[in-house]
Amino acid sequence: MGLQLLNRLGALSFDNAKFNNRLAYLINFASVLILIYCAVHYVARNWFTVNRVIIEGDIYHVTPVQLTYIAQNRLYGTFFTLDIAGLKSAFQEIPWVDEVNVKRHFPHTIIVHINEYKAIAKIGDEDMLAENGEIFDGADDGLNLPVFYVSTAKATIALAKYRQIESVLVQHGDSVTKLWLTSPLITKFSTKNNLNVEICSSDLTDGLARLNLYWNKLYLLNPKLNSINLCYKNALAINYESSVFIKKKTESTVQTKGVH
Repeated sequence: MGLQLLNRLGALSFDNAKFNNRLAYLINFASVLILIYCAVHYVARNWFTVNRVIIEGDIYHVTPVQLTYIAQNRLYGTFFTLDIAGLKSAFQEIPWVDEVNVKRHFPHTIIVHINEYKAIAKIGDEDMLAENGEIFDGADDGLNLPVFYVSTAKATIALAKYRQIESVLVQHGDSVTKLWLTSPLITKFSTKNNLNVEICSSDLTDGLARLNLYWNKLYLLNPKLNSINLCYKNALAINYESSVFIKKKTESTVQTKGVH
């Protein structure tokens, strides 16, 4: 095999000037390409270091300490070699962060735009529920949010019912503070005016319509109204202090019964 290789090399015509010129040209061209590649690689790796990080967005819950830590410890590479996806992932690990956009600004700046979750309710004592229906792990004792006592699997259903209830309560200057889905057919909620309401239907439309219809009349009977049960088909029951009232839809009077 070695003899065959020598024979092939011997067959090459090194006395051919045209061939030698072409070979030299190819070698020089390859050398230039290698030098250019090395130069670009060196510049990309060692020049254009990122020395400025600008963080934008409406930020209310993410702390400067959290942002500074990531900017100082999770930013790898230079302007050209920066791992954008990795940096986005690092910022999104912060509990209140919903969306992150990262872009380069030549030659030394990285701009990070952060959108926080817009919390609409708490799920029990641990999780938070955002307006878009996502559940996230956040904490802020200063937020006055309603509490949904439901499993995370039912959070979307609870949010839909909450919005439906709020559309009625807002007309009367009230709002939900607590919400329970004790079964697929039973919805209970408390309001900031200490009113407790129970509706026994998967569809709240009829119950809320009756609540809206009788709201002012019931409070005229007694401003200390604290409970309304809308689980009756053709009536509703109210409770305050030591009395219970049941009002039928077909009657114009109110029947009274003492509580024992």
